[in-house]
Amino acid sequence: PLKSASKDLQSAGMFFMQNGMKNPNAALAGSYDFMHLFGHVCLGLMWGRMAEASLKALAEGRGDANFHDTKLATARFYMTRRLPATKLHLARIESGADPVMALDADRF
Repeated sequence: PLKSASKDLQSAGMFFMQNGMKNPNAALAGSYDFMHLFGHVCLGLMWGRMAEASLKALAEGRGDANFHDTKLATARFYMTRRLPATKLHLARIESGADPVMALDADRF
């Protein structure tokens, strides 16, 4: 899941590089989702590292097994239930600025 999320982050970055200069609104409209996408990838990386540490501790018989089992279950939860949100954020970014800018300012 983390590899897929990293690819989503890379795709979002490419979208901004290809569209941001010629259409700044495209970058601005996607900035909120980019922040979330980036955060999900960072948290996924940290959960991966924590899971590795817990697996190593369990294999070596160190620490509280219940603690490490809980850490692994939480990491699996994040990877399967939260991390796939990167696809949603990438889709919103790639939708561009048109849906966001569809109304004139006087219609607000």
